[in-house]
Formats: sequence, C-alpha cells, structure tokens
Amino acid sequence: MNVELAPPTARRTQAQRREESERRLLESAAEIIAAEGYLACTLERVGTGAGFSRGLASRKYGSKDGLIEAVIWHVSAHVHEQVDVAIAGKADPLDQLLALFDRFVELVLSDTAVRAYFVLFSAMIANRLETRSVFDEVQLRFGQRITDLIVGAQAAGAIPPRVPAQHAAFMVGCLLAGISVETVIGFQHGEADPALLRRDLTAMLRGALAG
Repeated sequence: MNVELAPPTARRTQAQRREESERRLLESAAEIIAAEGYLACTLERVGTGAGFSRGLASRKYGSKDGLIEAVIWHVSAHVHEQVDVAIAGKADPLDQLLALFDRFVELVLSDTAVRAYFVLFSAMIANRLETRSVFDEVQLRFGQRITDLIVGAQAAGAIPPRVPAQHAAFMVGCLLAGISVETVIGFQHGEADPALLRRDLTAMLRGALAG
C-alpha cells in the first residue's frame, strides 16, 4: 500500500516569528485597552494575553510607554492600509476623500484596534501622557492625507476653493475625532443602523464640501 506523506511544513524564519509575536502582543494590548482602558494595560497582562511569558512585552518594548507608542504606530499603519483599500480604483479626489471618511467611520464603529487608539487618545488628553508627541505626528500625517485629497478635489472643481484646504481638512478631522470619541465613551447614536449612519454622514459631508 502506498502512503502519501504530506509535504513538510515550511519552518518560519526568525523574522517571521518576530513579526508574529509582535502582532499578537499589539493585538493583546489593543483588546485590553479597548475593553478596560489605559490603566488596565500592563506589560504582564499583554504578554500572557498574547499567549507568551509575562516578561516578553517588557523585554520587547522596555516600558509601558514603549508599548503604547508601538500600539499607536500599529493602528496608524492599519488605518492607512484600510484607506488604501477603500480608495483603490477611485480616480476622483472627492470620491477618494469620501471613501476615506466612510472607511474611517466603519473602523471606529467596528475595529478593536481603532477603538483602542481613541481610548488612548482620550487618556492622553486627560492625563497628559508622555506619548503626546507620537499622537501629534500620527494626527499630522493623517491630516496631511486629508488635505492632499481636498487640494486635489479643489483642483478638479469638485470642491469650491473658497475655504482653504487646510481649514477644510481640519474640519473633516474634527468630525472624525468627534465621532470616534463619542463611540469610545459609549454613545449609541440612538437606534441608528451603523451602515445607514455611515451613509448619511458621508452624504452630509459631500454636501458640505461640494455645496
């Protein structure tokens, strides 16, 4: 009788194992922060929550501030990747901006990592956390992305030039931040269906920018 043996599983490289462990640690941290807040996120809990030793997060990030900075950058990269997917194939800058807005709102309503980011953001404001400079850089980068899309939409004639692009981008950013903070503190938006809420918010933004 011939027995077919399954091909051997390829061994992961050290870089792959390191990437996997970091992903699990950051996901563990985000879950704790989103569910219980900044203070509950200890290095020991993050390590055990990820399925590793209690000391791994400490060895990897050095301190809680180091871990929190890593979470912030991880969420930032995740959001930009999601926006890239949302705007792919859209040639019109206004359509890209509205797709960015809609995807961001979707993430705020449903994504644990993004929720954790805004829990941390709120804690930073309330407690003057040392990670303020990291938040500043992340916010500036995302704000510049919004500004660039508005500049493009104005050049294409989709958004009137009467409002400076940076001011319009600031207002869009404030709207996203307000929705995010309201969601984090548990405001339920009445009985609104999340998909319908996103639709109406996006329609209102289109009208405000293009009107």
